[in-house]
Amino acid sequence: MFSYVVIWNVGQGQWITSVENCTCRHFDVGGEKFPWKKVGKLCRDKDNLIYLSHWDWDHIGALSRWPKSWQSCLALRPQGVSSAKKMKMLAEFKDCKTDINLPMWRGLKENNALNLRNTQKNLGKSDSNALSQVLRFGEFLFPGDSPIASEKSWMELPWIAGVRVLILGHHGSRTSTSEELLQRMPRLLMAVSSARYERYKHPHPEVLYRLRQHRIPTLKTEDWGNIWFEK
Repeated sequence: MFSYVVIWNVGQGQWITSVENCTCRHFDVGGEKFPWKKVGKLCRDKDNLIYLSHWDWDHIGALSRWPKSWQSCLALRPQGVSSAKKMKMLAEFKDCKTDINLPMWRGLKENNALNLRNTQKNLGKSDSNALSQVLRFGEFLFPGDSPIASEKSWMELPWIAGVRVLILGHHGSRTSTSEELLQRMPRLLMAVSSARYERYKHPHPEVLYRLRQHRIPTLKTEDWGNIWFEK
């Protein structure tokens, strides 16, 4: 049976699904619109494992309408705390018991709980980008909204060098995807932006310029719709 990775056209946001024989893995589930019919056709009869990079609504919003009939669990919860509404929403989902081990950087989880609490207090509940958790799945890198300051903490990890497809941090904002990060990915073939340029100006011209300097083409869900990769 074929298996796929699909970057869904959700407007400004991120919802990426890996479709396999018995399992769908969702790497963030947010955006301005949700492709329920297409996702349901692929995943309603499978185990749905959900990985959340951080608390921003454009990365978790679909959970507010997630079908209760789907067999689903959270494989990765966001770090820190958020609004009572968001925390109550996630509390309705159970944790996954088992899954494959993915290369992952959990940011402040790598340090200690006190550091996490102090940083969360300094950032404020509404600014969770710096707490984005970074995952690699196969040849894909999902950095969430990790800003350049955070990229410096994980870009030298050995599993970063083998990335072939980069989902642009913060949808292509100039606050992410630094020149230093691109230099750490010599095998990178393409970048993908899940955003709306007309409203949010993502991907930003500075980011596109850096990618062009490295001869990395950029695909935009805004232009192409849902983007499918066959594995």
